[in-house]
Amino acid sequence: MKKTGRSNFSTLVHRRLSEIFLFESKDPRFKKVTVSRVEAAPNMSSARVHVSVFPSEGQEELVASLNHAAGFFSRQLGKVLKTRNTPQLSFVYDSGFDYSDEIEILLRNVLPKKESEIQETEIDTNTETGK
Repeated sequence: MKKTGRSNFSTLVHRRLSEIFLFESKDPRFKKVTVSRVEAAPNMSSARVHVSVFPSEGQEELVASLNHAAGFFSRQLGKVLKTRNTPQLSFVYDSGFDYSDEIEILLRNVLPKKESEIQETEIDTNTETGK
């Protein structure tokens, strides 16, 4: 199948899985899950789903739970997809968001503050000292 067909398929799986996590899953932990991307195999028999969760504590257990419930998610996908076979899902934790948070914290410590932030800081210190 063409790459655009696989891309459309991945987008459909991505969108539908996000809806399943929010509305059809009975496990409250899955409502915090964000699907960052889906990589479908060329024959679309399997798909690797990259997920992230905030806060990231307990990510290993959550990914293990998702992989344990992969059959449920595949069945729910099968109700919507117009393909002969439903892809076998495997969930992987996407640490990209954690990495970008670390970079943002480092940049905040290195880059100079904006004027508005400096003025707010001065106002806060003046009100604390009673000026």
